Amino acid sequence: MGMALDEPKDDDISIETEHLTFILAQDVQSLITQSGGLVIDFVVDGMRKGYTISLANQAGVDCGSCGDDGGCG
Repeated sequence: MGMALDEPKDDDISIETEHLTFILAQDVQSLITQSGGLVIDFVVDGMRKGYTISLANQAGVDCGSCGDDGGCG
């Protein structure tokens, strides 16, 4: 899974947060839902610096309190 800048397509799904809007392909949304959410983090680790994207169940995130909007917390 990756992140890219792209123009929205007619069949894409838009998810809005307080500060960002995410555009997802429909098949990606179902994968994220089945995996308990998506974790986007900024990492600074030695020579490695930048954003990471992982599925919540692979990142070890407990999303037991995830809301209908897909957010955890």
